[in-house]
Amino acid sequence: MAKVRYDIPGQRKKSGTTIYVYFGILVFVLFFFPFYGINLRYQLGTVFSELIDKFGTVCLILGGIMVAFSVISIFTSRFVNTKYLIVGIVLLWAGCWCTGVVLNLFGTIIGEGTSSGGSGWH
Repeated sequence: MAKVRYDIPGQRKKSGTTIYVYFGILVFVLFFFPFYGINLRYQLGTVFSELIDKFGTVCLILGGIMVAFSVISIFTSRFVNTKYLIVGIVLLWAGCWCTGVVLNLFGTIIGEGTSSGGSGWH
């Protein structure tokens, strides 16, 4: 009589192709990467540089909006929410770090070049 197998919901099924995926990764790392790794690094750096620039631009926009609303709320209402001001400043700092922009916010320079010579990701 044949053995009957039941599928139990939530139980992971073992795949026979997993070993081939691991073998493919090992072959890539051992043979392809040493010869073409430098070029691959620069190609990935170019792609990630564009993504990080866009992320930095979004951070700059959101941080600027949050700081502007916080400053306006200081002058127009009794309730001052410093959480938004702090989060806005942190977003401005992250955006400056990602894009290399330098901002002067209330006399404080945000995004100034570091001592290592680089500005952020680039």
